[in-house]
Amino acid sequence: MGRYILKRIGYMIVTFYVVVTLTFLSMKMLPGTPFKFANRLSPEQLNQLKHYYGLDQPVPVQYLQYMWNFIHGDLGGSFQYGMQPVTEFLMQRFPVSMQLGIESMIFGTILGILLGIISGIYRGRFLDWGMVTLTVVFISIPSFIFAAILQYFFSVQIRIFPVIGWSGPMTHVLPVISIGVGVMASIARFMRTEMVEVLNQDYIVTAQAKGLSTSAVIYKHAIRNAMIPIVTVIGPMTAAVVTGSLVIENIFAIPGIGSQFIDAIVTNDYPMIMGTTELYAALFIVTIFIVDILYGVIDPRIRVSGGKPS
Repeated sequence: MGRYILKRIGYMIVTFYVVVTLTFLSMKMLPGTPFKFANRLSPEQLNQLKHYYGLDQPVPVQYLQYMWNFIHGDLGGSFQYGMQPVTEFLMQRFPVSMQLGIESMIFGTILGILLGIISGIYRGRFLDWGMVTLTVVFISIPSFIFAAILQYFFSVQIRIFPVIGWSGPMTHVLPVISIGVGVMASIARFMRTEMVEVLNQDYIVTAQAKGLSTSAVIYKHAIRNAMIPIVTVIGPMTAAVVTGSLVIENIFAIPGIGSQFIDAIVTNDYPMIMGTTELYAALFIVTIFIVDILYGVIDPRIRVSGGKPS
């Protein structure tokens, strides 16, 4: 186990280094400049600004300088926010994005597992058909479209929930549902597939043949074994939800990283783009690592050192 963990940590470091390098190089290929009102500046003034911020240096020199600063926890200053340190900015706003993502995952995971179990138990029947149709619809509708629909009916027409904001429990409901329904649909489909597969296993048929009640077979054996592969889905999905909530944050004016990241892309704010991308990449890589370890712990049949059934 220890050797496997060390190997995975090595892979994580290499992967993250590649992400940081590719992100830096991609920023250098973007057209335009990160300076506001650049079109109003003379060529001499623009060159002075580039020289002041080191943007006129050769790319290899800029890369080495950036990596040196990165190792020391300095992601640079944001051009659109008066050179405010990107690290400080991310530490202030990322917890809001993380909270939105976690709440959405909890909502979607609980409902998705329940719907998947019910659909798997009643496979081939009308209830199963209805739930499968429902999950397809929720997967097909983009989260921002669903968010706009929720805003119109529950904020504009019925006026139950606030249109925008993130200042209390009532302001969390619509954003969480907007993201969570996609999570719910994906997990429900996956859980249904696992339930159907488990219920067709020989040991389930044997347990029923020995007189074990249907409820006991489902709760003691089927659900338990069907839940194990869900871990491999929930982990990466959590990271994807946290990183994919950018548009929802803009729609509901949530003070997370979303709106600032989009503004950074529009204004070519290189440090902000790179810092946000690297933060999300680190989150995703660490999540995958944790899932790999947990899967070996939860399912003793998996040897994490070899990755093969023992």
